[in-house]
Amino acid sequence: MSAPKKIFGTLVAQVIKPGLCTACGGCVAACPVGALVMEGETPRIVGQCVTCEVCYHSCPQTEVPYAEVERAVFGRERSEGEPIGVYREAYSVRTRLEEVAKVAQDGGAVTTLLIHALSTGMVDCAVVAGVRDEPWRAWPKVALTVDDLLKAAGTKYTPSPNLIGLSEAVVGYAKQRVAFVGTPCQVRAVRQMQFNPKGCLKLGERVSIVIGLFCMESFHYDKLMGEFLKSKGYEPKDISKFAITKGKFIAYSAGNEVINVPLSEVKGYVRSSCHYCRDFTAELADIS
Repeated sequence: MSAPKKIFGTLVAQVIKPGLCTACGGCVAACPVGALVMEGETPRIVGQCVTCEVCYHSCPQTEVPYAEVERAVFGRERSEGEPIGVYREAYSVRTRLEEVAKVAQDGGAVTTLLIHALSTGMVDCAVVAGVRDEPWRAWPKVALTVDDLLKAAGTKYTPSPNLIGLSEAVVGYAKQRVAFVGTPCQVRAVRQMQFNPKGCLKLGERVSIVIGLFCMESFHYDKLMGEFLKSKGYEPKDISKFAITKGKFIAYSAGNEVINVPLSEVKGYVRSSCHYCRDFTAELADIS
């Protein structure tokens, strides 16, 4: 007797309902018949499932073949003495590009790397997190120019389904060499698409470089931008930057600090999936 197929209904039962979904957009991007969409921060089925199993095997919260990925990407598996994964070197860096420094979240390393990769032809686009529809509503952006990269710079702190951006780059723009930037869970989804035999290989094969972002947690948009900000007397449109540093959650308006609270005050707005994550450094990325 054959094993039951692992389809979107399986994701609903094993990942979405238990609160493990990271809103990465991997299942939506992977569906070959476009039967899945993101409704807010949750994937939903709106069409006929063809039981292909690709969505399940492109999800970062299912059966990620870690050993196979490490051997393929790094040439070996991690040892017991490598708690943050395989890496060659660790550096502390800051951009030397003035235009990047003006908009960067911290040191501007990711944006500077992407500008170099795009300008030298190493990649032909980059999938990053931008915003759309509402202030601070994160949504993937296919960056084709340096100006696109500069506009998308900075941390959003709410989930952006960046795998949908990868689909847009491949299907919509027919790009061949994509730079993908994402949080640890999104990096796992890309590796599923590259190395899981049942993953969405047509998207994974177009990714040339994966840049991972350090990530401790992501917040529900409606809770953080609605409940929290309003409790402090602000609207999302009032805020020019958010930051988490030294155990504090900080918000700026027009360059001035207007909110500074202990991180514990916003813990209630953290997505439930983040409580189960064991990957802070995006261990499977090419560069983190």
